[in-house]
Amino acid sequence: MPSLADAVRAADPEVLAQIAAAPIVPLSDNLVSRPWGGERLCAYKGIRPTPNRRWGEAFEICAFAGDEEAAAHPSIVRLADGSEVGLPELLAAAGPAILGEDFIAAHGCQLPLLPKTLDVGTLLSVQAHPPGLTEVYIVLEAEEGATIRLGFNRDIERASLGQRLQEGRYLQQELLNRLRGGLDPEALQAVLAGNFARREAPADAAFPALEPLRAAGADMGILEPLRALKALYWEVLDLLNEVPVTPGQVIHNANTEAVSAAAGRPRSAEVHALGNPQGKEILALEIRRPGATFRAWDHVRFPLRAIDVDKALDALNLRATRPEDFIVTPRPLEGNPGVFRSVRDAWFVIDHLRPRPGAEVRLPAGTPMHVLHVIKGAVKLLTAEDRVLASLPRGCSALIPIGVGGYRLTSAEEDAEAVMVTIPASAAS
Repeated sequence: MPSLADAVRAADPEVLAQIAAAPIVPLSDNLVSRPWGGERLCAYKGIRPTPNRRWGEAFEICAFAGDEEAAAHPSIVRLADGSEVGLPELLAAAGPAILGEDFIAAHGCQLPLLPKTLDVGTLLSVQAHPPGLTEVYIVLEAEEGATIRLGFNRDIERASLGQRLQEGRYLQQELLNRLRGGLDPEALQAVLAGNFARREAPADAAFPALEPLRAAGADMGILEPLRALKALYWEVLDLLNEVPVTPGQVIHNANTEAVSAAAGRPRSAEVHALGNPQGKEILALEIRRPGATFRAWDHVRFPLRAIDVDKALDALNLRATRPEDFIVTPRPLEGNPGVFRSVRDAWFVIDHLRPRPGAEVRLPAGTPMHVLHVIKGAVKLLTAEDRVLASLPRGCSALIPIGVGGYRLTSAEEDAEAVMVTIPASAAS
């Protein structure tokens, strides 16, 4: 007997109609290992930890062919009979019933959204995105004293910064040239990371630990690039706002309206380097559109990863910003009990649904297709007739098709919360 996945691929109208009438819940284990990953993601997702793997990202809802990252990590949906189908396949087969005709006319049978859960164990690179791409970070967990770097804290002279960043890559290569061939770059990273993260520790203190890695005759010639690299490590960090983060915080990484108007281009993400040198871990839900990431600087990380200084600096606002420019507070949405709105920009609207025992949240008929991310407690989605559509625990995400219509969100827990992300009909594809 054919499976439901086979029926989807055969475009069986009855099967597709059934799927489009209920929440679509991808598997929660779409994880990616990153060198900066932490140790909290598996517990948050409720899945068994994998020894010796540092998971940095979980791709929550992923179905966008035009982005390299999204195409590499498509969401997988397990159907009622246990068979599985890729979310891109499912949308291609049942797009109108799931997304709606107006949405498809604007965006095609795909989701122009790339929500991830990030487990930040140490510094990410200094990054930029193409104009028009903004990001939101909803902090789920954070060690006391955790920070991120976001926005320049002073006006930047482009040519000067570009030259310094290129010099940094040259110095990294020079350091490698003075070490023995065939060395393990991760061993070098292990030696340098702890020293560089402590501003007060002299770079020379790392020199003895480099002894097993040094090429014959390299000797003290290593010290000069080592000192210069540590100085540049902190020079770059000191150009960026250091923003303290706490659980529950919502950070909208976008130019201010004034900056956007002065530049004559859409609001875009400011320069950012998530995480901190001290390794104070942060777990966050990131909401953004698919799009390129340009690394400008990688904090002297080994092995060397690709950087593109010119593209990054071309994309960035180089004028000074303030940490308070980015912090937003969810506000009650009038006429919608239990709904709090934090962000509305050109590409997505973010609402926080907070049902409580005896106080449900109602989504009316005509609610457009949207995505839900349960970040606290557990919630149930019910029809007006009390039929359970889905039960979603913390760490679970779901795509809610337009065919679901109105529903109620309930919880037996006092602090349950689901983040609802809607793409405005006017958003450009």
